[in-house]
Formats: sequence, structure tokens, C-alpha cells
Amino acid sequence: MNEPLDKFGQFIIENLRDKQIDNFKGLLEGKWRAKNVKELQNNLSKFNRDEKKVIADLVEDILTNTLHDFLFAIQENNDLAIGLKIMMDNENVAELSDGLHMEIFDEDGWVKRFSKYKSIQ
Repeated sequence: MNEPLDKFGQFIIENLRDKQIDNFKGLLEGKWRAKNVKELQNNLSKFNRDEKKVIADLVEDILTNTLHDFLFAIQENNDLAIGLKIMMDNENVAELSDGLHMEIFDEDGWVKRFSKYKSIQ
């Protein structure tokens, strides 16, 4: 286990992925009071269970692809030495991984280890 890399992974999963899944679930459940989301919540409430599952799968796919692309960009920009460096405990996380974008996948990946949502549904 690489502690700085895993700490970064846990931070990314909790603050990006899980936070957005929490937000999405709140929208589906009609929890949010902000005026700018009321119409969206109302529109989502019109979908049946199967349709909501498709939307949840889409949200999860978008979040996964966004994380993948974000992490790939960090890795690529670090390798190109254009100045983007992400540090955790004074260590460059891109240099601690063979490919940051792959750290989120698999049975030992960050989603499985750090997310409270292994899947949205």
C-alpha cells in the first residue's frame, strides 16, 4: 500500500465521486430546497423506477469517466513537465503510480476501497 497515493485516492473518491452521488440521490429523493433544483427534482420525480435506474447508471458512468479523464490529465501533464504537480504528504502522486487513471478501477481500486457507493443502485 502506498500511503500518500491512497490518501489522494480516498480524497478524490470522497470529495468528488461520493459527494456527487450524494447530491444525485438527494435530487432523486426531492431533498434539496434550493429554488434552482426544484424543477429538476420535479422532473426526476416523474420517472419510474426503471427509468431512474438508467439515469443512475448514466450518472455513475459520467462520474467514472470524469474521474478517469481528470486523473489521466494529471498523469499526462506531470509526465510532460508543464508544471502540474499534485502533492500528498510532500510526494508527487503521479510519480507514485504507473497510471493514476487506472487507480479507480478493479477490485483493489479506489472506488472499491474508499467509496461508500460501490455502485449508485
